[in-house]
Amino acid sequence: MIKLEQTNQLNVVELNDKGAFVDAKEYGQLFLRNAPKVIKEGDVVDAFLYRDKTNKILATYASAKANINECAFLEVVSVGDHGAFLDWGMPKDLLLPHSEQAYPVREGQSYVVYVVLDNSDRLIASTMLHHYLEEDALGLKKGDAVDLMIAAKSDLGFKAAINNKQLGLIYHSDLSQPLKFGSRMKGWVKSIREDGKIDLSINMLDDKTRDQLEMRILKALTHADGKLELSDKSSPEEIFAAFKVSKKNFKRALGSLYKQRLIVIHASYIELAG
Repeated sequence: MIKLEQTNQLNVVELNDKGAFVDAKEYGQLFLRNAPKVIKEGDVVDAFLYRDKTNKILATYASAKANINECAFLEVVSVGDHGAFLDWGMPKDLLLPHSEQAYPVREGQSYVVYVVLDNSDRLIASTMLHHYLEEDALGLKKGDAVDLMIAAKSDLGFKAAINNKQLGLIYHSDLSQPLKFGSRMKGWVKSIREDGKIDLSINMLDDKTRDQLEMRILKALTHADGKLELSDKSSPEEIFAAFKVSKKNFKRALGSLYKQRLIVIHASYIELAG
């Protein structure tokens, strides 16, 4: 069944001087706008179908910035009576209804949204991620690798969409780099709380990784004649600039090196043990 305002896989049934035409089933043969030059009859192509202002159905060869049941970081191009309209790479902008806005949005700003079908089978966006993404672990376990999109900020840290299915939290104390909304990155399930909520990490700090960080610190100390103007009291920004790790992980590595009697930790610097 052909879906309007969605991408459909359609057969190319004709090529002529005007261009390519696709078989849109119940909607007949449609001219395919923006068809690639290498297209040929019999090809199966991704075609986005939509209605224009005159209610005519059009087909275009284009890649959307988001698909149904996915999160995306999209820019607001206009705000009107029915809601906001988002640029998602299609000829017809994506509607973010007022009823699906967790907070007012502004033209020119970008937001993390979830793309979903409404009750009339129309593709829309929503910033109410908690309505569509589960906050329980649901099969995830500690140590699992996951795909993340940074979605929102809270007092405790940053909320991230997990595999377009769930929501989890990255604590401020676990950050190894500045985060931006809409950023996609690899992450890991750090722990699952008693209430089922998911704590995340963007640093897979296993024993091997920890040893590597300790070696990097020792190497940096050696190159700096045995002294670095960093300590366990340094700011997260200073630590990240030097080693691209969180303050928590840096302090853990310093503690291990100190216990091995390899370094001495001072208030504002560390040095190799004599």
